[in-house]
Amino acid sequence: MSWSLETRGKVYAGFRWLVSPLVKSFVRLGMPPAVISMAGILFTGVAFILMYRGYASGVSGWMRAAGGVILFAAAWDIVDGEVARALGKASAKGAFLDSVLDRVSEFIIFLGIFLFFDFGKLDSALLFALLFASYSISYVRARAEGVGIHCKVGFFDRPTRVFIIGVALIAIPSYMNWVIRGLLAGAAFTAARRFIYVLTRKAES
Repeated sequence: MSWSLETRGKVYAGFRWLVSPLVKSFVRLGMPPAVISMAGILFTGVAFILMYRGYASGVSGWMRAAGGVILFAAAWDIVDGEVARALGKASAKGAFLDSVLDRVSEFIIFLGIFLFFDFGKLDSALLFALLFASYSISYVRARAEGVGIHCKVGFFDRPTRVFIIGVALIAIPSYMNWVIRGLLAGAAFTAARRFIYVLTRKAES
């Protein structure tokens, strides 16, 4: 667990460094964090279109471009929170909006993979299982926090999943079915781990 948390911390720090010029620019402009959050959905939409182009043309370069946009969108997802904190506008409603948009963004990515990759029935079913497992990870955490239990255990949180998908689209788009299988194993384990963690903890007073 400590290794995974340390690794994630380094990855997030790298993303924060990558987007720091954008954060500073938006802070100077006083850009509303909600607008930045909405822009992240647009980037995911661009990735969806690129995946379609790759599917329609049979050119893997479009899939690799989609992976690059997904990684950029993952980095961009940090911007709204950083800007909100810098402007003193961090709020529960902002966190709620960001969380909802994260779910929409992840669904768009999964939909693109489902539509534009040549999956058989088994791999399509595994993709839907991954979507369920992914949403379960977030749901368990949300319900745990609703009863006063802080729950961030497990390695395969949303940023990790999106990062792996982006890298896979760039490096090995023809092996996405195996990437999905690996992600499903990791996501299912993380969801189960969080579920058990919450059941064995007491709510914070």
